Amino acid sequence: MNPIFRLIPLLTGCLAILSACGGGGGGSALTTVNPPVAGTISGLGSVIVNGVRYETIGASVIDADDSHTISTPLGLGMTVSIDPLTSSATTAGTIYIQTGIKGGTSAVDTTAKTLNVAGLPVTTDSATFIVTSAGQAGSFADLADNLNVEVYGLPQTDGTFKATRIEIEATAQVVQLVGAVSNLNTTNKTFTLGSGSNTVTIAYSGITVPTGIANGSVVSVHTATTATASQYTATSMYLRSTNVSTFTQYAANYGGTSGVRNEANELYGMVSNLTGTPPYTNGCSMQVQGVPTTLRSATLCASLQNGDYVEVKGLLTDGTLAAYRLEFKTAGGDRSLNGYSDDENDSDGDEFKYRRQYNMTSGSYYSSDSRSSYEIYGTLSACSGSTCTLTSNGSVLTADVSTAFWEHGQVSSGFVEAKGYMTTANTFKVTKIEAKY
Repeated sequence: MNPIFRLIPLLTGCLAILSACGGGGGGSALTTVNPPVAGTISGLGSVIVNGVRYETIGASVIDADDSHTISTPLGLGMTVSIDPLTSSATTAGTIYIQTGIKGGTSAVDTTAKTLNVAGLPVTTDSATFIVTSAGQAGSFADLADNLNVEVYGLPQTDGTFKATRIEIEATAQVVQLVGAVSNLNTTNKTFTLGSGSNTVTIAYSGITVPTGIANGSVVSVHTATTATASQYTATSMYLRSTNVSTFTQYAANYGGTSGVRNEANELYGMVSNLTGTPPYTNGCSMQVQGVPTTLRSATLCASLQNGDYVEVKGLLTDGTLAAYRLEFKTAGGDRSLNGYSDDENDSDGDEFKYRRQYNMTSGSYYSSDSRSSYEIYGTLSACSGSTCTLTSNGSVLTADVSTAFWEHGQVSSGFVEAKGYMTTANTFKVTKIEAKY
């Protein structure tokens, strides 16, 4: 589908209030009609939003404010709206990323785990996913004053901003502010964002404001400065929602596909960096989609190996997924798994639910194939014939592209998103691939 047709839900609302959609005095404004799905990304290997897994290769990924193309990877904790393709409810047509607060940090409190960003108060909890400037999963301990960050999250009724994802940036960026409007003065053309003593004033006389802006509405404000200030001049402004209840729903709908409380987060992908000491009495750790993941079951840990394709479900806590359910979707021929039996109902009482992928038609377990696919980001290189090297999250794989469908044309190197499955411990059979520029 042509991306322009997938923008119709957005443009319809804009046409109805055409006077609010033009620029003026260097500013601009949009009123956004949200696509059918909106929420926080709770899982990867595709993306999971509100308990539904969406394929993302081929989707248009754009900024929800100004519609510029975004090519960086989608990640846990990002706030998004998804317009699925009409032909498939689980294939994303357009993904609108609701970018967050951008600016410098101050008042970092390691006890309360709060901070200010660009002068606005930000709160965190154990599920907040923090990414270091090197692109690795981090923790609150990685935060300090005078860092440059982008904070995705949910505006709150008290004026604070609840962070769902914090990305530490290597360089300063232009300040962007997101929050609920208060103290709106239409005569002076000012309002405030924030809470208590942590507020900033927004001056907007030089731009055309979105229709519907009022006290309590949620806006995104773009500026032309990289410095933290108590007052900012808006260069553009966008209406995210008429009130914060929109984002209350994001929190209420956050969860995985199973709907089980302790399976809110899901990762589909290849096991890498498996660590632990047999007999694994303290469990083991690994990475899936670059996210640190821990397992409690010693027997299950002994059955794993790097390169296994798995689906893990659990709770994200301080940057680590504590797995509660694991499903093997192993590569190649079925393995004995060290005698670990199917245990979906936790019949052995180890408080860990496990299931190997099962073929209901034949009544047997089956090896990895197109029914066991997932999506990963990586760097393509060293292509020769029908194979390339694909480096993803530190793992170096042989990518079999012999039957791959290339979105937007074939490439031989660069950053890509690939869909496929493991055929051996080191070979990823690519079914669909897209270059990310």
